[in-house]
Amino acid sequence: MYSKTDTSQRKVQAFFRLGRSFKVLAFNSAAQSFCEKILKKCLHEDAYFPSLFGNQSRKVEDKLDKAFGGSLEICHISFSSDLGSYQIFLSPVLDENDQFSSLSVSIKKLESQEDSLNGEKLMLQKIIDNIPDYIFVKDREHRSVLFNKKFSENILNKNQENIYKGQTPLDYFEEEKGKKIIADNEEVMRTGNPVINRSDVVITTSGKEERVLLTKVPLKNEENTVTGLIGIARDVTTAYNQEKKKALVFQIMKGFGDFEELKESMIHTLKQLCTRLGFDYGEAYKMSMDGNNLIRTAFWPEDQDLFGKERGSTYQVGEGLPGAVWESKNIQFIRGSNPLLNNMVLEGKGKIESAVGIPVIFQDRIVAILCLGSVKKDKEIEVDFLQEISIQIASVIEGKRSQDQLSNFFNYSLNLIAVVGLDGFVKVVNPSFEYKFGYSSDEILSRPFVDFVHPADLEKVYQAMNDLAVPDEKFEIRCRKKDGTYLWISWRFSRFFKDENIVYVFGTDITPLKEANAQLAVQIEEKNNIQTKLQLSEEKYKSLFNINPMPMWVLDREHLRFLSVNQAAIDLYGFSREEFLNMTVEDLWAPKQEKRIKKVVNDNKNDFFNVKVKHITKDGRFLYVSVKSNPLIYDGIKARVSLVNDITAMVKAEEKLRHSEKRFKSLVQEGSDLISIMDCNYNYIYNSPASKCVFGMDPGQMNATNFLDYIHKRDLPKVNEYLAGLKTHKRIQLPPYRIKNANDQWRWIETIITNLKNDDAVGGIVMNSRDITEFVKQKSQLLESVQRYEVVSKATSDIITDYDIEKDEVTVNKAATKMLGYAIDEIGKTGAWWDDKIHPEDLEGVKELARRMRRHKIRNLTTEYRMRCKDGSYKYILDRSYVITDDEENPKRIIGSLQDITERKKHLLAIEEHNRKLKEIAWTQSHVVRAPLAKVLGLVDLLLNYKNDLDNVDELLQNILNSAYELDKIIKQIATKTEEHL
Repeated sequence: MYSKTDTSQRKVQAFFRLGRSFKVLAFNSAAQSFCEKILKKCLHEDAYFPSLFGNQSRKVEDKLDKAFGGSLEICHISFSSDLGSYQIFLSPVLDENDQFSSLSVSIKKLESQEDSLNGEKLMLQKIIDNIPDYIFVKDREHRSVLFNKKFSENILNKNQENIYKGQTPLDYFEEEKGKKIIADNEEVMRTGNPVINRSDVVITTSGKEERVLLTKVPLKNEENTVTGLIGIARDVTTAYNQEKKKALVFQIMKGFGDFEELKESMIHTLKQLCTRLGFDYGEAYKMSMDGNNLIRTAFWPEDQDLFGKERGSTYQVGEGLPGAVWESKNIQFIRGSNPLLNNMVLEGKGKIESAVGIPVIFQDRIVAILCLGSVKKDKEIEVDFLQEISIQIASVIEGKRSQDQLSNFFNYSLNLIAVVGLDGFVKVVNPSFEYKFGYSSDEILSRPFVDFVHPADLEKVYQAMNDLAVPDEKFEIRCRKKDGTYLWISWRFSRFFKDENIVYVFGTDITPLKEANAQLAVQIEEKNNIQTKLQLSEEKYKSLFNINPMPMWVLDREHLRFLSVNQAAIDLYGFSREEFLNMTVEDLWAPKQEKRIKKVVNDNKNDFFNVKVKHITKDGRFLYVSVKSNPLIYDGIKARVSLVNDITAMVKAEEKLRHSEKRFKSLVQEGSDLISIMDCNYNYIYNSPASKCVFGMDPGQMNATNFLDYIHKRDLPKVNEYLAGLKTHKRIQLPPYRIKNANDQWRWIETIITNLKNDDAVGGIVMNSRDITEFVKQKSQLLESVQRYEVVSKATSDIITDYDIEKDEVTVNKAATKMLGYAIDEIGKTGAWWDDKIHPEDLEGVKELARRMRRHKIRNLTTEYRMRCKDGSYKYILDRSYVITDDEENPKRIIGSLQDITERKKHLLAIEEHNRKLKEIAWTQSHVVRAPLAKVLGLVDLLLNYKNDLDNVDELLQNILNSAYELDKIIKQIATKTEEHL
């Protein structure tokens, strides 16, 4: 396919493996032989590969650098004529971290240019065929140029290598999919912007779905023109499935942590499995306590219970799908007509057509069985994935059921936990009882629990036992310690277990709280005395509040409703006191700050805070204020008093300063103009980032260099002359000058210099420079173009017109005055004026040509018509026009050349008349002359051949003479007519 050379005749190639440092890591025997015989070098590991090639090492190094960047590279090296030329093929190798850590290098002798080309193609095809990714190359018309084996087999379902080359995605994909792919490829080639590692889905010809990371890079030729693109799609399905599994396991484990009951956790697990794996229904089963049955513990969706639609929710070994899983301890699945699926119908979704049962095994013991169902008959069952998931589920279920957690909670809880029987004895107590009361557990369990209750609280306890309920929200009683003292205990009762006649109780020691309440009662009395004094203080405070020159108000702490405002607040905001008292402070907040302010208020509900807020006055003005707020009690209401400081002027000043700083940064740091600071000797102290654009150097490279060293020697005297002006002027503008950039290119620069040496903030000479190279070039080209136009305009006798279609404006040269006889100020500037001068018989033809020119987008047009001069005469005009269009091919201007062809036209008419006369003379010669001549010829023939037999010779001679006279007369007429017209 790629080469005409028989593969059996090919020589073994030299192969090397190189590390990032270009050192040899491994090589074959052909490589060692090549180095010894051709390069005359001894090859060994760690040898620096480029040094093997002597004076060609630099070329090899460059190719190695590019190859480690991720591209396939080919390097040609030549030796003496007897050794020939060789080709080095460099292929980057990806490691497990997706980094190009090594290169695969092969060297092959070039027998001919055709062998070289075919060898490269064959080697490239072999390399990409062995790459596990999808690889394809398209040209600019989206035609296939190259693709690897995986792309051919999995996407095209073809083994022939050339079957789809030269065809587009529309040839081997459905139309919609093909158009989408072409549009995506076109975007890459049009913009030149690559697509890097974009997540995508590939459906292979076998129907398998693969997750890939798609990369598309535009291909460019030596002129940097995009000629196509190369695409690589890396199969990340395994990694995607692993991430999907991790996410699913995380959600399941999270559910077991979030829900207290195992049933809720199992419902959550079924929901995650169904929604993430595409099932419609799920059930979970556990082993019964006696190990003889499977009992359903949960199902999902919770409104789709299939109990009763099959034989039940309890199974034995081998019975139904759960029983089959229990018996085999393996994943089991059923489909279609299996009787186990009969009557398994989901409301709104249809009959379950396929189902899978999954054993959840922990330490070789089934802890649960999960069954998942789908309405799809051909539902894909990811067996390996489900097996991995079941292992994770087993561990969390076992953990949920673990009695160790309950035991730890029971044994290490600081609260009192006990199981009390209705027979009056305590059945179980946790260690906290011994710590709190001093009794051993045996002492507590051997005596009726009423022996430990304060006599005054016995009636409350008996009532609770009779009613099997707690009479009050708080069941607080006193219980005796072993030393005879009592503790106040607040008891909480769990639900009553009727079968066992027991109830779980939980107790909390509230003795410190009771003691604190007693002390609090004393303090309340003292507080009431203090409150009276506070009322007097409050009156004084209100007086200060009302006359304060700063705006102040009091707010309800809970709802932020205004309770009071002073006069200063009324004056600032414009609301009346009554209006304020019907508002909350939120009515003053400008939009988009409610969340921030409420967080401050809620976080400091009972504390001082200071916050900056944007308010709206009654007349719609915006105010920036600083609010300092303290909590207080106002008329018995929890409130806040706030002091408001108007900082609008300060905020606007700060905002103006920020905008100024931002503009300065945009001008200096991001502007295209170069801003520099020099010392007195013109050495650079500072350069803005635009130095990279102007000089091709970073600012750090230019610092400490001298400004004058960059200037063209022809421009330097003029620049020095202007620089001398800094002695008397603070600011000067240099004439345009040339500087040499980092690429040894001369660029035209325009500079304004300001002397700010005495400014402490600058301390130097400030230069504002910009690159005007393109402007200078354009100016030069424009000047040259204008000069050419003026020369052509003066040299030609033709009328040159420039018609602006949008403006309907015509510009002509001076030749129009000479040709048409009008003065320059008499010539109209509109298209209508010129149309009026066209001969009426020619006007419609000219307009039709103009319409065709627009309709068919004709650029060049040549036509002839008559144009009226000032004296009323007409001249024949040859009009050659060229249309100038915009980017969308819409006509914008028409450039025309009008040539006077009147004399030429007259000559043509005269020639046509002359030709007509000549034709008439020729007709006369060929028809009129022939008649008498024919008579003469006939009579002469009679005389010559039959003279002895003729009796009337004299008569014949007389006829010949008459015909001769007639012929002579005709010839004279022809001669006369010829003289008249020639």
